[in-house]
Amino acid sequence: MAYEDYFSGDAPYLRTMVSEAIMAASPGLCGTNGDYDMIQMFLLPLAYVYYDFLTPPAQEHLITQLLAGGLIRRPSEDDAFTSGIVPNDWARAGYVSVPGVNLQDIPETENHVLMIATARYLTNQLLFPRDPRIIHDNRRNAGDDNPSCMGQILFLLRNKLRDDFAEYNAKNYQEESRHALLNLYSYAYDAEVRLAAGMVLDYVSAHIAVSSCDLRRMVPFRRRNEGWNVNQLYEPSGKPTGFMDVSLLESSLPAGGADPMPAHFGLHAGNTRAYQFADNTLWACTSNDTERHCPARPWNWAITSNFGPELVLEAVCDHRLAPSVHDLFVNDLHRRFYQRLHRYSMMGEPGQQRNCDNLEIYAGSPSYLISAGGRPAVWIIPGREVLGYDIHFDDQNLGVAVPISFMPTSGKTYNTIDVIQIMHFSAAPTDENGISGTGQGGTENYGVAPDFACGVVAHFPASSGIPESGDGVFFAEHRPTATELAGYYLAVHRLRDFVVLEAFDIWRHPEVSFEDFKSRVLANNPSGVTLVSNQPSVYTTYFGNRVHFVIWNNLELDNHIVGSKILSIEYAAGDPADTLADAGNDTGPFPLQEVDAPGHFLSGNILRYPRDGFVEIHNPSLGTTLTLDWSDPDIPNPKLVRISENGDVQIADVVHEVWVDFDWTGPNAGDFCQPFNTLEGALNAVAEGGVIRIMAGAKQERLTIHKRVRLTAAGGAATLRSH
Repeated sequence: MAYEDYFSGDAPYLRTMVSEAIMAASPGLCGTNGDYDMIQMFLLPLAYVYYDFLTPPAQEHLITQLLAGGLIRRPSEDDAFTSGIVPNDWARAGYVSVPGVNLQDIPETENHVLMIATARYLTNQLLFPRDPRIIHDNRRNAGDDNPSCMGQILFLLRNKLRDDFAEYNAKNYQEESRHALLNLYSYAYDAEVRLAAGMVLDYVSAHIAVSSCDLRRMVPFRRRNEGWNVNQLYEPSGKPTGFMDVSLLESSLPAGGADPMPAHFGLHAGNTRAYQFADNTLWACTSNDTERHCPARPWNWAITSNFGPELVLEAVCDHRLAPSVHDLFVNDLHRRFYQRLHRYSMMGEPGQQRNCDNLEIYAGSPSYLISAGGRPAVWIIPGREVLGYDIHFDDQNLGVAVPISFMPTSGKTYNTIDVIQIMHFSAAPTDENGISGTGQGGTENYGVAPDFACGVVAHFPASSGIPESGDGVFFAEHRPTATELAGYYLAVHRLRDFVVLEAFDIWRHPEVSFEDFKSRVLANNPSGVTLVSNQPSVYTTYFGNRVHFVIWNNLELDNHIVGSKILSIEYAAGDPADTLADAGNDTGPFPLQEVDAPGHFLSGNILRYPRDGFVEIHNPSLGTTLTLDWSDPDIPNPKLVRISENGDVQIADVVHEVWVDFDWTGPNAGDFCQPFNTLEGALNAVAEGGVIRIMAGAKQERLTIHKRVRLTAAGGAATLRSH
C-alpha cells in the first residue's frame, strides 16, 4: 500500500493484491499463544491510512473481522476479543495446574499486553461510528472490576514513563512494544492517549541516544536469554569465557544477536555511519549449517537484517525525533554525558512483572561510549514453586547482565569481540522480592563513571593496543585519521584479574599529547591504584575527578559473587563539559527504593526525573530542555503537558481538545464518542489555546470566536465562512 507513496512508477496491482489478501484472511489467536496481535499492528495503518484505497468488502472485513476479531483465550472464562471491553484478567495469559494445588495464573508478557490493548482501543474507534454502543466507547466502557480501554492504555503508558519497560532492552520485543506506541501516537482520537504515547516515544528515543554509539548497543536486557542473543567467546575446552560474541548491527542469520533498534533509529536520525562498510565476518548461513559460511553484511551501506516491515511501519506512522534528541544521535561533539537509569520494583502492576531493581549507566564522549553491563534480574514471568514443581520458570525470561564495554565511535567495530569488555556475562539473579531466585547473584557490573571503568577480568581485542594479560600500567594511543575522526588514549591498571581503565578523548582535546596524558595519569595517581577485593579505592582522572569505587570477587557485597560499582564521585572544578559535574552524583541507593522516591529513576546530564511522572530531556550543548510532565496520576482523566525545546506547550486533558459532529444527537461531553453538535458548544467548552476537531459534515451556524483556538478537520473536509 505504501509503495506508491515512496517510489515512482504506477503499480496499482499492489493495492488490488492487498484487498484480495484481506478478503482471504481470517483473525487469529492473540498473545503468547498465537502472536496475531503482532500482525494487527500492521493491519491498523491499513485501516487508518489506506482505507480509501481498499475495496468496500475489504474495508469491512479488515475492521469488523481482522481487527475486531482477534481472539484471546481465557481458560474457564468466555473468550475475549480485540474489540469491546477490557476483560478483568487482561494481564493473564493462562494457567497451570498441579494435582492437589489451586490453579496458578501465568501472566501475559508486557509486549503482548500493550499490543492487545492497542488493537482493542484503536479498533473500537473504528467500530463506534458503525455500532455506537458503550462497549466501543473507550472512555466509558469500564466495568465494576475492569478498566476502560482508555484507562488501561494510560495506566500502561504512565508506568513506562516512570520505570522504563519490564521487558527492558528486550531482544526482540522492543520492536513489538514500539509498534504499539507508534500506532497509538498516530491514530488515537483521545488527545491524552496520543500525547502519552508520544511522550513515551520521546523518552525511548533519548534512552536509545545515550545507550548507543553509532546505533550500536551492548546493554543489559530482559528477554530473550537464549541463542545468538547471549553467545559468548569460548575457551579451547569449550567453556564459555563470559565475554560476548554477538553482532552489534545484525539481529538475524547469518549474523545474529544484535539489539534490534539500530535500523529503526538509523531511519529516524540518519546516523547510518556504522553501515558504511561491508561486514565480511563469516557466520553460519543457517542455524544448523555446519559447513557453509556467509558474510554478515556483504554490501556497503546495507541494512540486511529482516527490518523491512518494521521500517515501513516507522515510515507511515507520524512520530519523529525531537530536535534535541536528534542532535544527540548525529552531532558527535555534543555526545558528552554521564547518565544513570535506576529501574525499581513496582509489584502493584497486574502480572507483577516489574519485579527487579537494577541500573543502566552510560558515560559518553565523542570518541567512545562506556556502558555498564547491569546485574541479572529474576524471571519476568515469575512462575511458582509448588509441591516441588517449578512451574513456568523459563530461563529465557531472565534479565541478563552483560560485560561493561568500551565502544569506539565509528570504525569497523561490528561485533562485541572487537569491543573492550570488563566483567562477565551472567544470568544468575539474587532472590529478590521472594521470587525463588537462585540465591546468590552472579555479577554486578556497575563500575562506570565519566571516562572510567573498573571490574574483574577483561577482554582486550588486539585493536585496543592493550595486552590481554600482565600486571602493571598499560597505555594505548588511537589517533584520528583521514577517515576516522574519533581518537582516544587509554590507560589500564591491572593486578591479576582486577582492572581499572581510563579513557581520554582526543577529538575534544587534540592539543593534549600522548606523553602529556601518560604523565598526568601517573601524577594523579602517584601511589598507584589499590586493587584489592572489597577494599574501596580512589582513582583520579585526567580532568581531576576523584572516582571512589569498589571491586570484589568473593561474594563480599550486594549478595553478588563478583562485582564492581561506583561509590561516589568528587567532581573537579573546571569546565562541566569535561568533568561532567552537572551529571549528578546519584550512585544508588541499593537495594530497593520506594516507588515514588524522587530522583532515583533518571539522573544525569541528559535524562532527569525531578518528581514522579516527570521526565526532563536535556541537551547541554544546545542549552535546550524537553519536558514530559505526567505528574498528574489521575487515570483515566489526567492532565499531560509536553513543553518542547522552543517553549511550545502541548496540553492534553478533557478541555484542551474537543470534538464536534454536526449530526450527533446524543450527550455532549466533547470527546470523540460524545461530541458537541455545534461549534458554539465546543467554543464555550474548549480551553484557551485548545483544539476543536470537526468531523466531516455541514451546518449553518452564526457565532463569534472569542478565544484563541485551533480548528482542524477530522475524517473529511469542513468549510468555515466568515461574515
